[in-house]
Amino acid sequence: MKKHTWDNPNKMHFESPHKTFSRQCRYITTGNQMGDVVYSNYIRPYGETECNGFTNPPGHLQDWDLTKNIVADTLPYHICEEIRKLTHDNGGIIYNLHHWNGDRRIDDGFVLTTRHDDCKLIKVWYVNRDWRAQAAVDEAVKYITN
Repeated sequence: MKKHTWDNPNKMHFESPHKTFSRQCRYITTGNQMGDVVYSNYIRPYGETECNGFTNPPGHLQDWDLTKNIVADTLPYHICEEIRKLTHDNGGIIYNLHHWNGDRRIDDGFVLTTRHDDCKLIKVWYVNRDWRAQAAVDEAVKYITN
């Protein structure tokens, strides 16, 4: 995992060919996050049924994670279905990496990692065809995977 360095107390150093993404990126880390250029959340495995003292049917919590949160609202259907398959047994963490053009969010890519301390990369989906956006996603991956 790439070590964070700081430009100032409120902004980590992030350098990529995508100058807008780099300028807007204040912090990227593992786990649940709602930041300037990243939304992320945990995806529970299909078999996980316990939550807040309640027992749910298998798949209910995973479905909730994939349909009822900030990242889920940005996921294209085909990526959501692939994530469902890839996280079936062990879960994961999904990251939406994006930048802003005025008040319009531009999705650059999605990254799926394991959800444990090892933070291994499972898959990357590039949704912005601009090579600079893909390079920004590749640089961001260094901060969330081992």
